[in-house]
Amino acid sequence: MLSILIPTYEYDCSELVTALHQQCESLAQNEQLEYEIIVVDDGSKGDVVWQTVQNSVESLSHSTFIRLEDNIGRSRVRNFLAQKAQGDRLLFIDSHMSIFSSEYVQRYLTTDAVICQGGYVVEEDDKWNNNLRYRYERRARQLNRKHNDDTDTNHDFHTSNFMITRQLFLSHPLDESIRHYGYEDVLYGKQLADCGIKVTNIDNPVGFAHFESNAAFVQKTEEAIATLYEIREKMEGYSRLLTHERKLKRWHIAPLLRCIFSLTRQEMRDNLCSPNPNLRVFDFYKLLLLLNLDRHD
Repeated sequence: MLSILIPTYEYDCSELVTALHQQCESLAQNEQLEYEIIVVDDGSKGDVVWQTVQNSVESLSHSTFIRLEDNIGRSRVRNFLAQKAQGDRLLFIDSHMSIFSSEYVQRYLTTDAVICQGGYVVEEDDKWNNNLRYRYERRARQLNRKHNDDTDTNHDFHTSNFMITRQLFLSHPLDESIRHYGYEDVLYGKQLADCGIKVTNIDNPVGFAHFESNAAFVQKTEEAIATLYEIREKMEGYSRLLTHERKLKRWHIAPLLRCIFSLTRQEMRDNLCSPNPNLRVFDFYKLLLLLNLDRHD
């Protein structure tokens, strides 16, 4: 049995759920699949969005909607979904992704890997040209294709689109000590690698189609850097930012950079929140944020 698990927060994922349901129903009619779809709203604040999703999900067969009163975070909500699931295989998909392959579910069913990820693509769309998240994700996917190394898949693990056996996930859940945004997926890839479990990549991407405002993405990035600092000891060897930060400290230029950052921080932030954000500024902003948190030179 396949359990499709979708955590959502302040987002209408009705279209995603409907697309997945249609594929599952087609396979089920041919007796190729027994399935369930579970959507958990992780404490959305407004009523309109989550009620819309609830109505959509509950109108579909084999589909369940669960509403959490409080936001429990990205790691805990996925662990919660796994505990609710009945299937022996768990397919996790982020709610803001889109399905553009009619064989998306079928492709996952043909693999016998204990954990595999299908990845994601960012399709070119001029309407997002001034969006920082769009620019960042486009560059990240291009660099990943250029430097793809199948022997190092755990370093590039994402919870946005992966399948795992229920037994493996329950024995190796996501780290619930991460209560705020960021790096829970990277840490999970490392934890699996430490146990000798390799993530398999398959060609089965979803589409990255929703991008928050520049200001919202900058705020999420600041939260993610704070998370990275909190779990820095667990992230040994899995963060380029930590590697670069340590080099700067070894070169004894960290105090100077912190001073420069104190003078330019607002200007950099203003650029990132503007209609024309610069990715190089974004890279430096993240590095200097981390450096500013760690003053043990």
